[in-house]
Amino acid sequence: MAYDPNFLGQPLPLPSFSPELEGLVLRKPELDKEIYAHYHNYTVVMHRELRTPLFAALNIDQDKLQSVKRSKNWHIDTRVGAPHQLDNDYYYKNPWDRGHLARRAAAAWGDSPREAKHASDETFFFTNAALQHQNFNQDEWLALEDWVKNLSLDSTNKISVISGPIFGEFARSILPTLLWKRSREQLMLIKKLRSRLI
Repeated sequence: MAYDPNFLGQPLPLPSFSPELEGLVLRKPELDKEIYAHYHNYTVVMHRELRTPLFAALNIDQDKLQSVKRSKNWHIDTRVGAPHQLDNDYYYKNPWDRGHLARRAAAAWGDSPREAKHASDETFFFTNAALQHQNFNQDEWLALEDWVKNLSLDSTNKISVISGPIFGEFARSILPTLLWKRSREQLMLIKKLRSRLI
């Protein structure tokens, strides 16, 4: 089951694209409507040139969250194709983490431990990763992810969150300048990564 825009009982649709971004969306016939890569509990749209997600949209059912063993292996999504994803070469022996946009622990929910494990494992596709400096990923981004995962806004215990990178003025840079998360009607911008690089 992919991201459901009506999961909350009120619509939170997938983002649309500005004219500037529309031409940068990866289009492949293997994807839903040629742009949506669906996974268990979340959906991703990829940047055609930068080989990174434009956003990941995730549904979280807090009543069905389960603690499952973390996978150690990241995978290429063959529907998107290896040339359109940043693989392990970009994260090897450097300070860059594979920063989940759809958080593993928040996606690990379902009606059974097996379903939750499957959902958790499906977050380990390179299509769900953005380059994040290790300090940022393991500090500010983690704190924001914890805050979102533990929100208790109403009695349904359901959350929909959309996350993505924002790229700076350097043409074709694969390093995000900012990362964002939107839950319900709130948009939260986080510190510029640049300030954490050195």
